[in-house]
Amino acid sequence: SFNDNTDVLIMMDSSASVGSKNFEMTKEFAQMLAKRFLSAERGNFQVRVGVGQYSNNANLEAEFSSNATQVVSQITEAKFQNAGTQVTNALNFAIERFRGGRTRRKKVLVFSDGRSQGVNNIQIEKTMEQVSNAGIELYVLAVGNQVNEAHLRTLVSRGRLYDNAYAYRHLFKASDYRSLVTGVFYQTVSRKISLGGRGFEIKGRGAV
Repeated sequence: SFNDNTDVLIMMDSSASVGSKNFEMTKEFAQMLAKRFLSAERGNFQVRVGVGQYSNNANLEAEFSSNATQVVSQITEAKFQNAGTQVTNALNFAIERFRGGRTRRKKVLVFSDGRSQGVNNIQIEKTMEQVSNAGIELYVLAVGNQVNEAHLRTLVSRGRLYDNAYAYRHLFKASDYRSLVTGVFYQTVSRKISLGGRGFEIKGRGAV
């Protein structure tokens, strides 16, 4: 459950390395999360969910809304970009979308395997400093075993010295895209994000 007014932005990876079939499962997972976030107990607090996608460029697919039906419908309309991977574009996009929202908690879930074309770890670190300075709490969901662990560590570092405990709470790993939409992984991810709780890893279709 959320304990403050909160905006959650979900950024889907729409790069060629993901593939159209996996992107459709990403969309399904984003819809499951949106419904979960917007049906959670939140007392007198307002929760809104927005959804975007990124490859070479970042686009907003669903404006921030508390209407789960509207958000889910807009996710359905998202078209696969099938281009390169630029995770820093997704992060800069999030900074822009959240600009000015000082009275609300700002959380972003980015789908990323840590691989980003033409971007090195130093550039990611600088962007993460900007994300942290903007008051944005970043969560990363990495799918598959073809990941860049160094970049993933930087993405969940807040742009500071690596903090294992913090990183563990903010990095989720799934062995494949099918794992996202089977079982209770979406419940675990939504709970960790709403509570700021511990990280989680699944193997295959089951949860650990």
